[in-house]
Amino acid sequence: MPETQNDEAVQKVLDVRKVGADYQEHRVASPLDIPVDLHNFKKFPVVDPPGTHKPSGPDTRWDIRPDDGMELPDYSGPFKADLRFSDFSNEALVNMLAMSDEYYRVCVEAWADEVAKRYGHDLMVEIQSEAWQNIMLPQLRRMLDEWLQLPHAEAEAVVAEVVREVAARTEDGGVVTINPFRANPKYLDCSKERLVEVVLGSHEYLLTAIEAWAGDVVMRYGLDAMFDFQWALWSEKVLPAVRDLKARWMNVGDGTVAAFMKDIQIDASSFPGKAFEMTFDMPEPDVGIMSFNKCIQVEQWEALGRPDIAEKSAHVTCPASIIETAKMYNPNMKVEILAIPPRVSNEYVCCRWRLSMRTPDDPEYVQPESG
Repeated sequence: MPETQNDEAVQKVLDVRKVGADYQEHRVASPLDIPVDLHNFKKFPVVDPPGTHKPSGPDTRWDIRPDDGMELPDYSGPFKADLRFSDFSNEALVNMLAMSDEYYRVCVEAWADEVAKRYGHDLMVEIQSEAWQNIMLPQLRRMLDEWLQLPHAEAEAVVAEVVREVAARTEDGGVVTINPFRANPKYLDCSKERLVEVVLGSHEYLLTAIEAWAGDVVMRYGLDAMFDFQWALWSEKVLPAVRDLKARWMNVGDGTVAAFMKDIQIDASSFPGKAFEMTFDMPEPDVGIMSFNKCIQVEQWEALGRPDIAEKSAHVTCPASIIETAKMYNPNMKVEILAIPPRVSNEYVCCRWRLSMRTPDDPEYVQPESG
């Protein structure tokens, strides 16, 4: 493929990967021609054939109903299939912002560490600078206006602060961890609706930062390098750290399917909105069903006519996060994939997962340590 065509294809990928992109606007008439290895990756077993699972309901988490009077101090109580972020108190929502900020720093530091390990520190700094200049900064003001709704002068001051921080870290070789959506005591006095919007904005900022790093890797080294990064990052670096911070900030519990389900419900990388819509159900005490009705990774590749790449993206990214997280909660937690891309049409879920507990007669059952 000629270099100019390759550059054009990569730009289409970068455009459609923006959080909140209009997939109809970016839909192509014929499949996007972009190099990717569709053979040498691990495919996980799937229980049901494509075209089996349709969405079972809406994502309630961003359904704001503050008049219900719920003021949960954390998520230490029972699992709620119909959880709304507005069920939490303002103090708990500020804690979610603190959790999201830590999550963001864990992710960008993991990207920086992995890039430096593979390509050297100097190239890491160069990639980080390009990611901010080309992807993050052009979208920053829109995110501030949409989610923080700051006065013009204040928003401009925040942008200037971020620009200075990026320049400083480019100069000294550090990692850019500045976050306009970090927790602030002033939010305690906000309305519940306003505070939930800030929480959702923190999610978009986090995802955009991840996409910025990934986008620059794609431009330099191609999709396969990015997929390889994703597996290493989520399974080896990010998951142990973010599991700890969710337990610390939101007290989700440990060891049970219910605790795992609560973990994913309040995971800062899967908040509801432009990128994800999910449903959660526990039909039995030790059985959880988790569905992605909407997923940015699936929809962007479908828009580009490449459901085959959606399949690879799902297999190299999602099991690393979901299966490994479940094992951390309990080595006998069983994860079954009920649905995964490619899907028959957008009438079906992007993916669906079933969580349960292994019994002693299961060949993969792990005997508890004695004593």
